[in-house]
Amino acid sequence: MSQHWFPATLANGLNVMVLAGYDRPLEGYFLVVQLKDGDDEFVYSNLDDPALAGSLGFSSDFEYFERRLSELGAKVPDSVAAAVRDDCHRRIGNRHVEYDEAGVEIGG
Repeated sequence: MSQHWFPATLANGLNVMVLAGYDRPLEGYFLVVQLKDGDDEFVYSNLDDPALAGSLGFSSDFEYFERRLSELGAKVPDSVAAAVRDDCHRRIGNRHVEYDEAGVEIGG
């Protein structure tokens, strides 16, 4: 699966880390939002989203997760959204990329 990590601040002021990506074997997108300074406390996980129960928590449309994050008061940076979609189109797995809050790739 591809993994694209970026920090965000939610509307309620919580600082979070967002993981977005594409799972090649399951052929779907995913999104996880966890507290930045927490012990793996999740604010949102695609696996717990009742609307996605019929698809094992994955979506064939990344816009679904962009809307979910927007509902929390944050945005997927355009560069991250483009990279995640590109992973799907190219069927990329085993990719790990980190970004700053503006969506600029850091490290690696």
